[in-house]
Amino acid sequence: MKKLSLLFFILFIVGGCSKTEDIVQLTKKFENQLDEKQKVIQEQQKEIKELKEEIEAYKLIPDTDYRTSLQETDREARKIMRLIAEGEFEKLKTEYRVEFEIKDDVIVFGVPESNAPFSIELASNFMYIANFIKHKEGMEISYFISNPNYDRSDLIYMLFDNDMKFKYIFVGDA
Repeated sequence: MKKLSLLFFILFIVGGCSKTEDIVQLTKKFENQLDEKQKVIQEQQKEIKELKEEIEAYKLIPDTDYRTSLQETDREARKIMRLIAEGEFEKLKTEYRVEFEIKDDVIVFGVPESNAPFSIELASNFMYIANFIKHKEGMEISYFISNPNYDRSDLIYMLFDNDMKFKYIFVGDA
């Protein structure tokens, strides 16, 4: 009987120890999972902070400044188009310090590489503002240009840096 009691006691202790080991293992497993979740939370909090800073950097400037920028950009874009329409290419190059080539009645800016040539003929047609974007690198204004020779409009984008330095005209499709 003593042996049987001793055996039960040992089994009880061993059984209790194995449950304790299981509890310790589960605790470690949950602690590891908790650590991983905390790391993910910290990474997400860092990303949220970066996004908030980016949003602050991209916040629209006061409405009056935005309208002024639109007016200045539109004025310069129309002046560039007038110079092109009048064939004053040297004045365009010197005044705006922009590089381009004239080939077969088109202007080739070559920037960006996928840019299509801009037809000189389009510069003298009516322009309607399609979009204006002011961002930290500069301003982008796009126009629909109605072409009376075709039953469609062409879409162009003109890019300027923050100092109103003209970069190029990108030809798109409308």
